[in-house]
This record gives sequence, C-alpha cells and structure tokens, in this order.
Amino acid sequence: MVKEGDTLPIVTWNMYRRERGVNGPIGHNAGWDKAPPQLWQEFKSDKMFKDRCIIIGIPGAWTINCTHQMQMFDGQFDPLYMKCIENVFFLSVNDSFCMQSWLWAHFAVKVDWIADGNGEFTEQIGMLVDKSDCGYGKRSWRYAMVVEDNVVERLFVEKGIGDNVGIKVDPYKESHYNNVYKYLTSTGRTQDPPDENRWYWDVPTAERSHVPEGGAPDFKDILANSAKDEAEYNRVNADYINFDPSKDSIAHKEQEEKEKEEQDKKDKEMESGMLGE
Repeated sequence: MVKEGDTLPIVTWNMYRRERGVNGPIGHNAGWDKAPPQLWQEFKSDKMFKDRCIIIGIPGAWTINCTHQMQMFDGQFDPLYMKCIENVFFLSVNDSFCMQSWLWAHFAVKVDWIADGNGEFTEQIGMLVDKSDCGYGKRSWRYAMVVEDNVVERLFVEKGIGDNVGIKVDPYKESHYNNVYKYLTSTGRTQDPPDENRWYWDVPTAERSHVPEGGAPDFKDILANSAKDEAEYNRVNADYINFDPSKDSIAHKEQEEKEKEEQDKKDKEMESGMLGE
C-alpha cells in the first residue's frame, strides 16, 4: 500500500468529460457555447496531481456514505482552498458517465472527479479490493490523501481494508472532512479565498448584469413590496393556508351536512308536535 512520502504511480485515464472539471449545466446559465467541450480526452495523473490537492478514493458513486462525503467536501470546499488546496478529486472504479452524472445530480460544482474505470491507479496504490459480496466486483477502499507534485503528503485510510468484508461494512471515519481539515490547519499554510469565476463562466443575476434605471431600489421598499406580495398571496390562498384536516376535509364537511339535515328534521318534528300537527 502507498504510504506518506511516496511518489504516486503515473497512469493515463481516458475520460469523457470537460477539461476544467465537472462544470456542466449546474451553477451557471451562460449557455453551452461558453463551456469547454465535453469529449473523450486523455488525462495524465501526474499533471492532475501537480498542484496541492486532495484525492478521495470511494467504493462507488451514488452510494450513501460516498454521496454524503462528496457533498460535505463540495459544500465546504472554500475552507480547504484557503488552506492551499487547489482541487479535490473523488476517484472511483466507475465509468466517466456514472461519475459525472453523480456530481451533476447532486449539484456539486467545486469538487472534481476521476473515473478509474479499469482500477489501474487504485490497484497500483494498493487500494483495490474485492467487493463482490455487495455485487460491486473490484472497487476502491475508502481513503483520502493530500498530494502535492504527485507525492503523498498525508494519508487517511479507513481501518479494516480487505476483500469482501461484509455488505454493511463501509467505514467512514478516518477520511472524514473534519480529519482532513484539521490536518490542513495544522500545517499553517493559507491563501486568499478562491475566485468564483473558476467555476462560473457567467452568472446573469440581477445584481451582476442589470441595474434598474435610477439605481438599485431602496432596501426598505424591497421589504415593503415583499410584505405586500405575501399578504396578497395569503389572501388569495386563504382556503389552502387555513385548511384544517381535522375539520375541513370533505368527509368532515359531509358529516356536518348530514348532522345539520338530521338536526333540521328533528327541529321540524318538534315544531310540528308543539303545534299539534
């Protein structure tokens, strides 16, 4: 198994993806013409791992722990970047289409992915295990590593690595975001926050692309208009907003009508009796 201080093996991946990472229809509305082309391309591992980065090996895209881990690193990418991490790569023995659709479906923009479909890289670093008991075949054991210039700076490997360790065995502790971030903090390396344009080619929001004639509206006016809109919405939808299933359902209404009819009938009978009819 690879260890800290080792130089990682150099492999070539053929992946169907964009040059600049996941960057698909998520996170920008600029149109496909402004996005790098998506096509089959060769990627050299040593070039991808030149800048200081985090590689996270996972058993499989779409699985529960892997998805949680991916969303955690994507949502908290900026603090990692500010600790001098340029990229976070999720690497799995899956194909390109599986990996990219996984990130797209979860609106992940800042983390990246690597499809080690043949398991070549994973096997060479000693992380390839047999998970046939789960119906997965050969997959990666879960790990995380901090890498710079293709050299392992720090390694986080989940305990119990082995073949067919059990369907319910998927440890997720050592490679957790908190452990990785704690280590990065201990190194003392820092840099300024990332430029969002790295992921967004164009964000045509009102704040960035359009200022109303006469300048931006006063914030108090915005709040007043918002309150007015809310009041109008509540008025129009009062029947739905105030609906009480314990008394407003169709069954309850029918029961009320039935009881009213019965009560009216009793009242008439009583009235007739009092009048001697």
